[in-house]
Amino acid sequence: MRASFAIHCVVMVCGMLPAFAQQETGSTPPESKNPQPIVVGGEKQLFIDDRFIASSQNVELRMNQPVKLGEVLRPDRPWEDKDIGFCASVMEHDGMFKLFYRADSHARGASVCLATSHDGLHWERPVIGLYEYGGSKENNIVFRDTDNNAAYRGVGETVVFFDPNGKAEERFKMIASKGWPDPHTAGLYCHTSPDGVHWTAGPRVLDICPDTANQAAWDRQRGKYVAYIRIWDPLRKVGRVETSDILKPWPYQSLGTDAYFIWGQESVAVPSREFPVAFGYDAEDPVPSDHYNLAAVEYPYAQHVYFAFPSAYMHFPEPPLGKYGNDGVLDIQMAVSRDGVTYDRVERAPYIPLGLAGEPDALSNYMAVGMLRKGDYLYQYYGAYAVTHGLPQAQQTMPAGCFCAVRQRLDGFVSADAAWGGGELVTPPIIFNGNRLVLNVDASAMGACRVGLLDAAGNDIPGLSVEACDILYGNAVNKLVTWNGTGDLAAWSGQPVRLRFMMRATKLYAFQFTSD
Repeated sequence: MRASFAIHCVVMVCGMLPAFAQQETGSTPPESKNPQPIVVGGEKQLFIDDRFIASSQNVELRMNQPVKLGEVLRPDRPWEDKDIGFCASVMEHDGMFKLFYRADSHARGASVCLATSHDGLHWERPVIGLYEYGGSKENNIVFRDTDNNAAYRGVGETVVFFDPNGKAEERFKMIASKGWPDPHTAGLYCHTSPDGVHWTAGPRVLDICPDTANQAAWDRQRGKYVAYIRIWDPLRKVGRVETSDILKPWPYQSLGTDAYFIWGQESVAVPSREFPVAFGYDAEDPVPSDHYNLAAVEYPYAQHVYFAFPSAYMHFPEPPLGKYGNDGVLDIQMAVSRDGVTYDRVERAPYIPLGLAGEPDALSNYMAVGMLRKGDYLYQYYGAYAVTHGLPQAQQTMPAGCFCAVRQRLDGFVSADAAWGGGELVTPPIIFNGNRLVLNVDASAMGACRVGLLDAAGNDIPGLSVEACDILYGNAVNKLVTWNGTGDLAAWSGQPVRLRFMMRATKLYAFQFTSD
């Protein structure tokens, strides 16, 4: 490490930032002597991992839990009298928020339903008028199959996504796990729709059958479709599929006689080592535990960022030690990725913890795929259950599940947090376009932040040093950085520089170079 990169004490003007302690925290990896600059252009960059941390002192990456907003949709229709809350996705389309969800009824099995909202908090069930239920078509059902009464036949477990790469008549797609246990028909299917309402049953794209909320999407970064499906290795993990045509059979390497059968040799096989693992349990997780649906999102508001929200499933003992088979509790964790290929957890703590006993999300939670933006906040939705995973449906006296909402600040999932006594963070060399630097930062009332521009070797740039920076206070998602009253950085656009952050009691979420 060059001498100019040594972490040292700095006393801020007028004592606004105290001297920083010398003890280093965290595990910042050593930087190479001549690191290649990271081209950030004018894209927003998030602190979700060590990518933008060349050195740090008294700064650590922290996951930030969202604010729980409570129930937003309860099962109060006849076609929902068994269950809602699992297999769901949200999106904005035609100026409206849309929630596609799987509803289950005792009389007719499962349907795919649509709810809509203008604010993300108040949801309505539009009358679609396509499918009859109880002698009436006044319902919000958008998809059913004729053989819906058999287990895992018909609708099955489904997740809807909007495909910006698809043909106009196939702009919406639905991944459906159906046909179980017949090996001749079971698997994943991909249905299509021009509007999310009128659906055409699609082809079987995977001839082995993962249950749960399998998902797919057009990956903008890779220019291909990416699907995340349940695999067993030997417990639940999440596998990844990449394909150029989602309506053709998905590629995988057959295991032949080593295929994995959890439902018996006469039933359809389930995916296992045919697919690379995108996310799964490891040696740090308690035994026995694994993870449910990934609920992955390619984050649209920053460069090279993916988030995932898997449900962590802690298993109870099987009978006779336990009360029910396949039973346990689930909360929602968070994982991050730069490429959508593999995901890692910043922390093992829950992103959405279980509610208190008696609350609707007290025992089992599953994240819906997607997030909605309204101003400087993001809204996410999860299926919430006050029952454990294995409770027999015969013992449920009321419909199971509901949808709850949480609110997260824009870019707020992970932050680089400076200690109360002060901390410092230096980025590797970056190349930007633009003439202004803005931060998503929370210094609240008692914290403070300053930023310095360094050349690629780590030397202060005259007039743009930490000492010349005007102190940033408060909490903002788009805070302009200035030096002695000016924020013009045009002279350094296109050249390799480093950012040096000096902070006290501050959460730093993101930085971005912009133009006037």
